[in-house]
Amino acid sequence: MGKLSQALAKLDKDGVISTVKEGIDANRDPIEMIEEARQGLETVGEKFEKGNFFLMELMRAAQIFKEAASLLNPVIKERHGDAEKKAKVVIGTVAGDVHDLGKGLVASLLECAGFEVIDLGVDVSEQTFVEKIKEHRPKIVGMSGLLTTSIPVMKNTSIAIENSGFRGEAKVIVGGGIVGEVDSSNIEVDFATSNASEGMRIIEEWVKVKKSFLLMEKAKHYPHLINLKLL
Repeated sequence: MGKLSQALAKLDKDGVISTVKEGIDANRDPIEMIEEARQGLETVGEKFEKGNFFLMELMRAAQIFKEAASLLNPVIKERHGDAEKKAKVVIGTVAGDVHDLGKGLVASLLECAGFEVIDLGVDVSEQTFVEKIKEHRPKIVGMSGLLTTSIPVMKNTSIAIENSGFRGEAKVIVGGGIVGEVDSSNIEVDFATSNASEGMRIIEEWVKVKKSFLLMEKAKHYPHLINLKLL
């Protein structure tokens, strides 16, 4: 790891910010610095999964990354234009539940990883989920809930998304304290987890698979572009 990723992995906010400012002054590629910072964030996520870091450390790492990104994003826009987002994600805590911590953490991690996040907040009704999915056409829908009573609400919301005709366009993932004990097939979703890092990894895998599929479809229709290395 580089100096920047090492500082972030150690949760050294001052070290991260000073390294970013030094890089900007030295005309270092800001995208390269963002990627290095992400490596540090991934290291923190790995430590969290292994039980070496707790939730507060994971949240602190995400906040440090966001502060570094706030310095780098204007430079990226100036030199490279607006960066392309990986995919849209609509996320919210389901109806009847007002817990925000886990959902807010995942939303922050997704933004740090380059996703466009539409955060619906807490106590979000089935109808609101459907309306926002129709409006934004996300590739991923995330539902959060901490209460046991949130489980049937998640299932009903997923069914509402299915009935609206948008289920085929988006993967649905649910998270929260009690969710990890539930079989995802029982609540009509693609994946269920109580681990933020695991959820991030699954979402990243879904997006990679989707991009690979689209690339294969393009190759079928435009095989000559492969030889030109335009695909």
